Amino acid sequence: AGFMSWQRLRVRSDEGAEHTRFAVMHPGAVAILALSAAHLEAIDVATPLWLVRQMRSVPGRVLLEIPAGTLERAAGGTELPAEAAARELDEETGLRAASWQHLRTFYTAPGFTDERMELFLALGLSPAGAGRRAHDVDERLEAVSLTVAEALEAVRRGAIVDAKSLVAIGIAGELARTGTTD
Repeated sequence: AGFMSWQRLRVRSDEGAEHTRFAVMHPGAVAILALSAAHLEAIDVATPLWLVRQMRSVPGRVLLEIPAGTLERAAGGTELPAEAAARELDEETGLRAASWQHLRTFYTAPGFTDERMELFLALGLSPAGAGRRAHDVDERLEAVSLTVAEALEAVRRGAIVDAKSLVAIGIAGELARTGTTD
């Protein structure tokens, strides 16, 4: 509740008509495409891709998603996206990455929120070990892996339905095909 705010916006159309819109103002978020490969060229359709299975109260169902989370705010400002990505990967999957690459920035639902999501690629995965961070107390999640091919099939059959995961798995498919993020 403390990380979001609601605003009532007055917008004027090109024709001069005024409308009221309600917007959710959000500090931003990160999402992680975590692949069990040492480098880009090693990614193929058999590469494991890490996801989390968790109950989502708003849709009222368990979803299979890539790891993600909101940027944390502190007295000094908002957490840097790269730091948040490493924290979220550790908290949600118990994994750490040897290399990171920023892939994309996108708006999650621009019709009602200014939330921007920063999508990162995490490679060179290893267990966090004894120093693993605990996930948030309100999260009940399970880390699972599918191959890139299995994740693409899960998207095709409608088993993965959230936008950030659809974007990331599409990129994973392209990486498996071409070995590049361009």
